[in-house]
Amino acid sequence: MAAPTNGRLGFLLVLLVPVGAAWGSVGSGASRDDDLLAPYPRARARPPRDCARVRAGRREHESWAPPPAAAAAAPAAPAAVRAFVAHFGGRAVSGHLTRVPAPLLRVSVLEPGGPGGCARRRRATVEDTARAAGCRVAQNGGFFRLASGECLGDVVSDGRRVSSAGGLQNAHFGIRRDGTLVTGYLSEEEALDADNPFKQLLSGVVWLIRNGSVYINESQATECDETQETGSFSKFVDVMSARTAIGHDRQGQLVLFHVDGQTEQRGLSLWEVAEFLLQQDVVNAINLDGGGSATFVLNGTLASYPSDHCSQDSRWRCPRQVSTVVCVHEPSCQPPDCSGHGTCVDGHCQCTGKFWRGTACSELDCGPSNCSQHGLCTDTGCRCDPGWTGPSCNEECPLGWYGPGCQRPCQCEHQCPCDPQTGNCSSSQVKQCLRPSEATPRAAELSFFSRTTWLALTLGLVFLLLVSVSANVSLLLGSRAKRTRHVDGDYAYHPLQEGCTEEATRGRR
Repeated sequence: MAAPTNGRLGFLLVLLVPVGAAWGSVGSGASRDDDLLAPYPRARARPPRDCARVRAGRREHESWAPPPAAAAAAPAAPAAVRAFVAHFGGRAVSGHLTRVPAPLLRVSVLEPGGPGGCARRRRATVEDTARAAGCRVAQNGGFFRLASGECLGDVVSDGRRVSSAGGLQNAHFGIRRDGTLVTGYLSEEEALDADNPFKQLLSGVVWLIRNGSVYINESQATECDETQETGSFSKFVDVMSARTAIGHDRQGQLVLFHVDGQTEQRGLSLWEVAEFLLQQDVVNAINLDGGGSATFVLNGTLASYPSDHCSQDSRWRCPRQVSTVVCVHEPSCQPPDCSGHGTCVDGHCQCTGKFWRGTACSELDCGPSNCSQHGLCTDTGCRCDPGWTGPSCNEECPLGWYGPGCQRPCQCEHQCPCDPQTGNCSSSQVKQCLRPSEATPRAAELSFFSRTTWLALTLGLVFLLLVSVSANVSLLLGSRAKRTRHVDGDYAYHPLQEGCTEEATRGRR
């Protein structure tokens, strides 16, 4: 029994070797770009008004305000990814729905293969772009020219405008600097708004949902035919295929939608996509690139089923190299280094020092008085203008002092005060010169003893000096008087006693 078993195992291994080799090529091989799903043929004629470049003015779009500042400051929940299997018309479709709280801090539009990808007309798989950027969730973004790799429409990546639609009217989805979510059509002037610029922006085709209602018919009358090259618009909307979309719900969470498919064989039409998103409480949404471009990556790994055949072996499917990518990452601060004056914690800058403030730690705040308009707020506090002093620069220099911080004494004649700002004696606003006792009050404050104390100490020292001199003179005179008496008087001799003589003799021995 052992021999037959080993034979069967060897046979199975022989079969599995080519299968394993082919499976290993999935995700790493090049696709044939054969599952095409694009809205417009180049030869299709549409009225000129559809592709008029709108340079200025306001176009139809919806803006969803960010949460209040207090709510935005609280740590947001992580992105939630749900895999689903839904049934439409008796057929089952599978896909992913991702909800992202605080999208301003967590969502970025990435160029293919990293910064500079659109300028170089580079194409890369979603996996490659997502891994390099550390995306937790990623899916393909806007449309592109399949032959040249040109990014189409308006693209803003982390505040950098890397592609321009030139005012052509296609559906947009963007995030402004203050967190406002924008969905719809934009003029070139609105796309370039400098007061509240876009942090992230990309273009799609077909505004699916507007204010909670399906908006596909209106989109067909507005969209421009220069966005893509193949497929009629009606077929693009109605055909079953792999689809992706982006929008937001009523809680202000960004919503990413992806469904697997194969054009004309499986997947969803845009009508079905809109219906599904409405059931998920989505308020505004646009359609992104689909067909073979539809790709979903979770934690750096392909999580969707590609529809393009692999170029090396048509039995297998390979993900397409696409253009822009929508990336969901860990919360980030803007700017990431908190302007060099703080630390990024959960997407919020915690400012260092006593005086740096603001969401980016880029604003100096020295208190409500703002240095009383007499100084400059610095990272060490108020730096007062000449003539002013105090923590808030609200105190004028004391009389007799001038300059920055009131550190310089006036040099005027007759102890007159000077201009507190320049030190100029002739421009002093004080009409009278000071009395001697008032000339330098600051010097009196800074000195250790007062003038009276110094005078008393000086007199005391003089007195002690005189007493010392008198005592020394008296001692000197007394000593001279004694010597005089010894010289002029008689001398008396006293003989030594015997005991003392004997002791002295023994001492010499």
